[in-house]
Amino acid sequence: MSRRFFKHGELPLVLLALVAEHPRHGYEIMSELTRLFGPRYRASPGSVYPAIEALQTEGLIAGEAVEDRTVYRITKSGEQALADRAEMLALIELRLQVRLADGESLDSALTTFKARLSPLNGRVDPSAAAEILDRAAAEIEQLNPSKPRKKQQRSKR
Repeated sequence: MSRRFFKHGELPLVLLALVAEHPRHGYEIMSELTRLFGPRYRASPGSVYPAIEALQTEGLIAGEAVEDRTVYRITKSGEQALADRAEMLALIELRLQVRLADGESLDSALTTFKARLSPLNGRVDPSAAAEILDRAAAEIEQLNPSKPRKKQQRSKR
């Protein structure tokens, strides 16, 4: 029995993320899937185009004829859907070891961080984790050159 590379609902979300990066036509989308997943996944028109059509039907992307190809762009609804599904996208990225979402925002990094650590909830000491997170936050705050911050002590409860 063969295992599917993408779980139910993942391929459309991956395609939405790719179109959100910049407008693409179908061949570019399939080429990007090949680049990202190499020999692990082989994109085919039989799987990619139905997913594109589903995204269009939902109003998440729109196709526009440019020369002899249809170029797909994300819509406002698509941007909102991508934001709403950021944690699911982060889980896909972790499972498949790729970076799909905009890595330029702290929100994106935090979403990936949460997705990575959520399975540990209830399995690690919360106070020890809180201390580590406090130290990490202090280090990240130091990355902001415009606002030097004092190290804050976490209150013991």
